Amino acid sequence: MSNRFPPKIQLFFIYDTPDPQQLPFCVSHYCIFDHHNNSHKEFVEKAFYTHTRLRSANVLNLYDLSRGDLPEDVLFCFAVALVSETAFLRTACSEDLMYLSKFIGRHVLEDVFELILEERVRDIHGFLARLSKIEIVDSKVRIGIVECKDDDEFLCVADMAMYPLSLSVLLGRMPWGVWVYCKKKLVQKVYSALRCFEDRKAGRIYETRDVEVVLNAILETLERS
Repeated sequence: MSNRFPPKIQLFFIYDTPDPQQLPFCVSHYCIFDHHNNSHKEFVEKAFYTHTRLRSANVLNLYDLSRGDLPEDVLFCFAVALVSETAFLRTACSEDLMYLSKFIGRHVLEDVFELILEERVRDIHGFLARLSKIEIVDSKVRIGIVECKDDDEFLCVADMAMYPLSLSVLLGRMPWGVWVYCKKKLVQKVYSALRCFEDRKAGRIYETRDVEVVLNAILETLERS
């Protein structure tokens, strides 16, 4: 993908963040559509238009903006977005499931899973070999450490291995750094342990490939709690 800008831009649409530092460039004359806790009130107040409501998935806010009946294929797109945004419904609440019933129509959840996951692992034998070498650390919670070739492999491990292996935290050795994924109830504690790493976005840590440093930071935080 490449960014192509017209000579004169009338309006920017900012989706899924109220934080100007998350944007790749400065914007003027913009709208904001978001669902997070707002800690950037000045930036939001300067927006031409805002539609923000604290929810687990921003796709619900986007749907609420629609007027009239939406075509079935568009609603299915909403279903796919909702399932992926709630970690395959693991973090879904009752409101999310109520909206999902509106979105999915005559489809079944298998259609959504197939669309998102089909053929996402390209190196099957390599993936299985890397998965077989997963490391387990038992502390206050059980932590898994796995090497992954790309983001899709890591997400597949999170989706299919965390619960069967009783993992609360999963660390991925990635080509670009370390990826930290955890159960929702541990997000606040685990993410607080990552504050010492500057080049990060949520659980992605880009400036280090030393998973042991990340592991120790998490273990120390959990031990103090």
